[in-house]
Amino acid sequence: TAMPGAAAAGASSAGTPATTSADTTGTVSPGGGQTASSATKIDVPADIGPVALHDAAAGGDAKALFEIGSRYAESRGVKEDMAAAAKWYEKSAELGFAPAEYRIGNFYEKGIGVARDIKKAKTYYQLAAEQGNASAMHNLAVLFAMAADGVTDNESAAHWFQEAAGLGVKDSQFNLGILSAKGVGMKQNLEESYKWFALVAKTGDKDAAAKRDEIANALRPEQLERARAATDLWKAKPLNAASNSADIPESWQDSTPQTTAGIDMKKAVKNIQLILNKNGYDAGGADGVMGDKTKNAIMAFQTDNKMKPTGEIDAPLVKALLAHK
Repeated sequence: TAMPGAAAAGASSAGTPATTSADTTGTVSPGGGQTASSATKIDVPADIGPVALHDAAAGGDAKALFEIGSRYAESRGVKEDMAAAAKWYEKSAELGFAPAEYRIGNFYEKGIGVARDIKKAKTYYQLAAEQGNASAMHNLAVLFAMAADGVTDNESAAHWFQEAAGLGVKDSQFNLGILSAKGVGMKQNLEESYKWFALVAKTGDKDAAAKRDEIANALRPEQLERARAATDLWKAKPLNAASNSADIPESWQDSTPQTTAGIDMKKAVKNIQLILNKNGYDAGGADGVMGDKTKNAIMAFQTDNKMKPTGEIDAPLVKALLAHK
């Protein structure tokens, strides 16, 4: 999805914005320590889940605090409560847990469970982005490009789109195609622009394919040859799993796993749409309905993850998506 206007090339909100380093002073402890000091015992609701999760959270384990936030956000075992989800995500983020920094940044960007606060959104996005969270990189870049807080910073936008694009975030790649064609926030480079549009076009994006062909027409034959070679050679950098998803220990999970029949299908589709959108696959609105857009996003995700692109929801797809959660 492209952002309106040159400065705002391609902004689909996969994640949320990040702040300039000046914005981070004193507000959040930057990354690192994943457990609160032993002196601070955290008051955890008794009915939040298994004892192991409760105890880990009470002891200040950042991942456990994140899992409690997710339970409130996804109404797993508790009633959906976005304000409570925000509170627990923020506790986890304050301990430097990147997935929580991204999630609370997203809440502040969109005003979910908290009052909308773009400055805080940028701060948390930046902290997560600096730890390698791809969605935070993309969303941070969008905030810089769109002047969400009244200040446009095209150089920072280009930097973070570049970082996210290198990790394979499609919307960042599309946006870079626009920025490098126009020379916004970076040096104009039509060969680079061709490469990014061509990579997105490989996922079946018709808009990117049209832009790729438009750029190809502006290149000399030897430039086009170089651009095509660069596209063929391109490989995504490996994603830092710990910064992009929370690997929840089995002892923190409810002992009776839900069977497929027991899962509310609409809710399952909605969660799949949220994960796809967060990872740069445009599944449209998270409405729980399996439309063409969702099916195409699933096929693109399956292709990128070396699965058969059926567009169907099956166990391997769900497993792969949860790894990107």
